[in-house]
Amino acid sequence: MIQPVTLSAAPPHSADDKTQPTSRNLGLDGLRGIAVLAVMTYHFWPSFLPGGFLGVDLFFTLSGFLITGGLLKSMTGRRFPDLRGFWLRRARRLVPAMLLVLVICTALALLAVGQLPAGLRWQWAGALTYTSNWMQIAHGNSYFSSVEPLYFQHFWSLAVEEQFYVLWPLVLVLLAGVLRKRGALMCGILVVAAASAASMAWGFDASADSSVLYFGTWTHGFGLLLGSAGAVACAGGQVSRRGRSQRARMLIQCSQILIICCLLLAFFVLPDTSAATYQGGMALFCVAATVLMMTLRNSGTWGYILLSHNYLRWLGQRSYGLYLWHWPLLVLAQTIFPPQAQTAAVLCVIPLIFLAAQLSWRVIEQPILQYGFILTLSGWAKNIAGRTLQVWNGATRSFGAVATLLALVLVPLCAASVLMASPAQSQLEQQLTLAQIALDEEAKAPAAEEQQPQATDDSRQENSTQKLSKNETARKKFTGLDVTALGDSVMLASSPQMLKKLPGISIHASVGAQIWDAPARLRELKSAGELRKVVVVGLGTNGDVSAGTLEQIRSVIGAKRELLLITASAPRQWIGHVNDSLRATAESDSKTHIVDWARTAPTVDDMARDDIHPGPHGGAAYGQLLADAVQKL
Repeated sequence: MIQPVTLSAAPPHSADDKTQPTSRNLGLDGLRGIAVLAVMTYHFWPSFLPGGFLGVDLFFTLSGFLITGGLLKSMTGRRFPDLRGFWLRRARRLVPAMLLVLVICTALALLAVGQLPAGLRWQWAGALTYTSNWMQIAHGNSYFSSVEPLYFQHFWSLAVEEQFYVLWPLVLVLLAGVLRKRGALMCGILVVAAASAASMAWGFDASADSSVLYFGTWTHGFGLLLGSAGAVACAGGQVSRRGRSQRARMLIQCSQILIICCLLLAFFVLPDTSAATYQGGMALFCVAATVLMMTLRNSGTWGYILLSHNYLRWLGQRSYGLYLWHWPLLVLAQTIFPPQAQTAAVLCVIPLIFLAAQLSWRVIEQPILQYGFILTLSGWAKNIAGRTLQVWNGATRSFGAVATLLALVLVPLCAASVLMASPAQSQLEQQLTLAQIALDEEAKAPAAEEQQPQATDDSRQENSTQKLSKNETARKKFTGLDVTALGDSVMLASSPQMLKKLPGISIHASVGAQIWDAPARLRELKSAGELRKVVVVGLGTNGDVSAGTLEQIRSVIGAKRELLLITASAPRQWIGHVNDSLRATAESDSKTHIVDWARTAPTVDDMARDDIHPGPHGGAAYGQLLADAVQKL
């Protein structure tokens, strides 16, 4: 028979309830605090902590470990777990704080009047049904390189956990019935976890966006499953200090410190774009976290003492609120503040996040956890009735009561008005859509000069060059009719101005385009006879340049064509390496030239809030920069 494990702490997106024992694993609280700090730092300063997104995997592992431990305890004596009570406790922990964030943050979006968050209605639908991850996949949202981040994008992880809470108790009962021994059950869960991790590794493609793998419940469910396997392994009960040799105790304590150091190191060395991250890195991180949790059952170990520090415990207990509040408040602040003051936006919003999380914990989360929905709601109703009576009777010093009542009425009304007014697309998305329409119309109606047959390979180019008049050969100047441009959404945003600066230019730009796709795309254009004498490549915003890519580009276009490489400008960690590679290629080839957008972009005054995409003035600067480079050839 499987022995239960004591549910000693609340899961990261779950928490205390009436069935929880008084003893609490304070070390797991501290581990939760580290997880939420990592996620927040990753969102605030992604270049400083490129692997901070792994804090979500740490949350997942904690949830699997603690939820499964509680379920095993409830299955003592082969009893069927009280699923109704289990799901009710999860609802008490998750729903109230989430509803509070949805309503208040949606109402606060009025502060960004003129730039209301887009797609709020379907984001609300995903949040309320805990299907945000699948909603974002269906809408083509990218977690790592989206044009503009969703207001409630972070709710995807809550959806994955809630889907686990709904399905896992039933699966666990089934597995426990088939695999009756604890060791067999643990091995069975590990096999499922390995299959989940393998599906992520197998599905990873460096040339495609990885958000589908990251958002997917199955492909990203291995952390929850590994934590569950750890809970089964610990189901024998609390480990006693007695009978353990000093050497074994020292080994456990040293392993705890080593694992903690490895987890912290992973936050710095496993970026969200690395193949190693998806092909085993995240899974190994969750394995290490699970082993650490299994050793934290004894309160006297070094790891337990370190992780049970008061500040880490405080963060861990409020981690759910911190996670919920930090993202929409950050997005709102970055919208309100100008692009040049994004650091100030982050610094201003941090204390607001902690204040909101603390108030949510004290006013909403704790009362409902302690007294349940009915008693808490009835208490709130009595309080509201009393304040209403105060105002009605005109009692002195009733300002606080009036303010409370106004907030209870106005905040939901403001939230409803924002939901109704929320556009389907953001301003930047609308700008890119209009630019794409303009490019499509330009492609359908080519200028008369473009009807001349273009060179399709090096031999044709050489033959046509020999037919040029002596004056044209001496001139050696190019116009837009001689230029083929390949780029990403930055070029797409600038394309209307590029068409004005270089009439007749052929632009092939799209959202999310990657630099490693350039050789294949240029090969298609060359085969179709659309590759002109000057080739412009404006890529690198969405991913690093892999070895040999730039050499392949030169090989495809041939040795006689001029190649213009536009440097990238974005607050992303790979940009420096991309630009270094572009400049090194230009230095080694006389027919390759740099168009230094990275140097010009910081001087543009109308960049989008992501500090990547230019507005109309920035697009004009982008187009002028390219036009000047073409004229100098």
